[in-house]
Amino acid sequence: MQTWQDQQDISALLIQYGWALDNRDWDALAGVFSADAQVDYGSLGLFEGQSAIVAVARAFIESCGATQHLIGNIRINVEGNQAQAQCYVQATHAAQQTQDPRLMTLWGEYRDQLVRSDNGWVIIKRSLHIQHVHGDIGAPLKGR
Repeated sequence: MQTWQDQQDISALLIQYGWALDNRDWDALAGVFSADAQVDYGSLGLFEGQSAIVAVARAFIESCGATQHLIGNIRINVEGNQAQAQCYVQATHAAQQTQDPRLMTLWGEYRDQLVRSDNGWVIIKRSLHIQHVHGDIGAPLKGR
């Protein structure tokens, strides 16, 4: 029963990540990660520490208009107080100006390592594996 509850809690955490981005709730986004987390966002770079992760996500998202991050096909393996998770992401980003019809959509997968903390599960290491990006809204992506 504990494994099932852990999987539910981790699924909710993965979904909270997308919700926090789309709602520009930077405190909720910070709560997804441990203080010393590492995130490899591919072309955006490698970021270490909760504040650096929130800062880069915030800078990128605030260069967009509306966004929608869909999280699905979640797979979780729990081993005591540690877990590994993978989930698909489809992230659509509108241009910053509402009259601009351009969209950028990313298809990829997040691969995460998590630990159980005093406040529940948190991501300690995340990597984004991009499968495809379609469109360009002028958002600042390194390596594009």
